[in-house]
Parts: sequence; C-alpha cells; structure tokens
Amino acid sequence: MGVPFVVGKPVTGEYFIDRRDELEKITTLISSSPEAPNNIVLLAQRRTGKSSILQNLKEQDPRMVYVIFDAYGTSTRERFAKAYVNSIFSTYTARTNDGSYKRKVKRMFGGGMDSLQNRISDVDVTISEFAKFHVTFRKSATDPDELVENALSFAEVLAKEKGIFLVVMIDEFQELLKWEDGFLKIFRKTIQSQRNVSYVLSGSAPTIMHELIHRARSPLYRQLIHVQIGRLPKEDVIAFIKERFASVGMRIGDDASGRIFELSRGYADYVQRLGMQVFLLCLGKKSVVKSDVERAYEEMLVQLDADFGSTFSHHADLEQEILIALAAGKTTTSAVSQEIRRPQSTIPRTMNRLIASDVVERHRRGRYRIVDGVFSDWVGKQTDVRGAQGFRASLL
Repeated sequence: MGVPFVVGKPVTGEYFIDRRDELEKITTLISSSPEAPNNIVLLAQRRTGKSSILQNLKEQDPRMVYVIFDAYGTSTRERFAKAYVNSIFSTYTARTNDGSYKRKVKRMFGGGMDSLQNRISDVDVTISEFAKFHVTFRKSATDPDELVENALSFAEVLAKEKGIFLVVMIDEFQELLKWEDGFLKIFRKTIQSQRNVSYVLSGSAPTIMHELIHRARSPLYRQLIHVQIGRLPKEDVIAFIKERFASVGMRIGDDASGRIFELSRGYADYVQRLGMQVFLLCLGKKSVVKSDVERAYEEMLVQLDADFGSTFSHHADLEQEILIALAAGKTTTSAVSQEIRRPQSTIPRTMNRLIASDVVERHRRGRYRIVDGVFSDWVGKQTDVRGAQGFRASLL
C-alpha cells in the first residue's frame, strides 16, 4: 500500500489538488505576447501551495523551457548571480538532453578555470557567455551589481541563441529584497528588454510582494501582472480527499472529508498534512469517520509544536499577548485591550505590525483575526492547557 498524501514538499500529478483556473490564467499570460512577454507575480498567503503551482506549470506547455530558481537562503548578490546562471544552464541542458552540447561544455571547462579565458572565443556563444560569467565571477574586484546584471542577461542570450522561450520562476523572491532598490532597478532594466524570457515571481511574504508591485516608489511598480492564489475551494478539496483515500482502499464520507476541509481552512499544505495524519491513524480500517479527523487534527497540532513555537517566540511580548487574545476569540481592539489588561491606545500600532508581517488580518471593519486558522488553534490550545503566562514562560 502506498501513501495517499505528500507532506512538506511541492507536489505534482495525482497528489496535486486541482488549480486548473490559476494554471490556465498564468499560462495564458505567459504565452499571449511573444513580442512583449508578460511577467507575473503570484500573491498568496503561506501554505497555499505556490511552490506546487510552479512545479505544475512545467507540465503546461512542452514548447517552453521552465526554470525554477529557489531564492531561499540566498546570502549575497554574488551567490545569487552564480546560482542563478548555473540553474538556468543546468535546467536547459537537462531539458534538451543535448549530448553534443553537454560534451562541448565539458571540454570548455576541462582545462580548468585558469585557461578558460583563452578558449572562450572558440565555442557556441551561449557556452562562451556562460564561461565569461565564471571568469568574471572569479575576479574579486568585480562589482556585485555587474555580476547580477550579467546573470539576469544570460537567460535572454541562451533563449535567443537556442530558439526557445524560457519561463524563469523565482520562488521566495522576498529573499532578494534585502538588497533594496538597487537590485530591483537592475532586475527591472534587464527584464524589460528581454523578448524570449518570461518571469513568474513568488514569495511567502504576501504583504511585501504586494507592495513590490503596488507601491508607487517601488522600481517594479506596475511592471508585473499579479495573479491571486486563494485558498482551495471546498468542492475541490473534498473530491481530492475522497479520491486519495480511495486510492489506498479506504472510504471517507462527506462529513469526515468536509471536516478535513474545515480544519485545514482550504490551505493545500494543511490538507495534505491532516489527510496524512488521518490515514496513519486509520491504518487497518476500511472507512474514516468524523471523530477520526478530530483526533488526527489534535495530533497534527502537536506535530507542529516546533514550527509554531518558533514562529510565536519570534514576536515581541505585546505581539504575543495580542495573538493569545485573538486566538481566544477577542476580535476588536477594545476586547483585546480588556483581555490583556493594556490601554487600548497601545494596541493599534502593534496590531498594524502584525498585519504588515502577514500574521493578522482585518477581515471586517474593526475586527481582526490570525490569518492562519491552524496556528490560531495551536495558540488557543497552548493557552487553554497552560494559561497565557505559563505558555509564554515555556518559550523562554
């Protein structure tokens, strides 16, 4: 027996919860303007499955070469530039499976970096540009901005010379914003001139990504088309859950599958996690009932202790108190103020910081809630068991 769910990584094929509307929209935008390709930013909350969408985009149009570059943990502009060029080059060679081309690359670098400069003029222009970048990279005096510009330009050189269309998908793009507007200005200038490359940017900080394209002072203001990725529809989640349990010979009814949807709040990651926990809990059974889902959810919250505990402990004291109050169902600033016994005037500024960090949202006028309902349940559970002070003390 296999497992019906996949946890903690992007999914494709039968494990992917249908996003046909979003995939069709993105694919249409990418392919509709061959002379002036559209560039896109995906806007979504965490755990909605953006990385899985990027993985599944690769299957949409076999005529294009899709490159996924994960910017997570990128420390310097130099490291970004090198990893970016290598990612484009390796993806292209893997996708085309061009044995002759690979042999030329191997011969080009076979004599070592010291003699590479002398062989650059004798090879394919794309290999030459690839080699020039690495020669430049080795020079310690090279301006990091020059390396970034050369790296970003390489995609167009490769696509044009090889007669292909590249779709470069940069995940966790917010990691690159630490270099501020200087990096973004180079990025904008370079991608504006490219005709054989389209970009899809994605990140796990939705407010930052939103400001990236909608803040008037941003270098990328109005330069990208934004595609909203919402939570999964109930009917799609229930159909997926039933199909996945059926694939391992188990039956789950509407009430139990509907409860998985309710508890996961339609977040792709939580659907997979809770589905997996239900499956493990019900091994040896032929059917799943609602009480199984409830038990599995409690176990899932325990398994998320380390992740959620780290998230919670990174907040300042007043932010933690507000989160505890929100998890307890206090939705207005006055109710939060009374719950944590602080003056109401101290609440709005801190609440705005939590909103800016995508932890809290204003879901109706004057009413607030924690964005991630599962995280909210976890906070509530900790405070129910240990009390607010005991919970916070346990994290010190």
